[in-house]
Amino acid sequence: MFIPEQYPGFSKKTLVVIADHVHAKLFLGHDHELNFLEEIKTDHSTPDTGDHAVSISSSGMHSSAFNEKESIINEDHLFHTLAKNLHARLENNEFEDLIIAAGPEVHQFENILHPDVRAHIIHLIPKLLTKLDDAHLVEHLWT
Repeated sequence: MFIPEQYPGFSKKTLVVIADHVHAKLFLGHDHELNFLEEIKTDHSTPDTGDHAVSISSSGMHSSAFNEKESIINEDHLFHTLAKNLHARLENNEFEDLIIAAGPEVHQFENILHPDVRAHIIHLIPKLLTKLDDAHLVEHLWT
């Protein structure tokens, strides 16, 4: 995708990571281009319920409750998988700078990264941007 001229673009090969507790999208930016690389999804969930606990009452009513423990496990698994991916990409010289948007957990994620990867972070964004389309995503990278 082309980055509009109103934004500065990337002076170096920059890996952009957009993550939430379920998946992460990786983009590579250089000059005024931002290209999608891959999406990483957590594969750690319970076979029956995923992130929700489902119950059926004696009257037959269904209810579903968010399972916070399962969500934390999924997030932890995704962040560790992603941290390994980023370290491998750095060792392969795939990027020079790193931008991470991972919602309020961005600093938690930063703490599990290899020190060499952390040294390449130029911007941490504590916003959830995974559901944004490309045009709106670009806006948030420089705000």
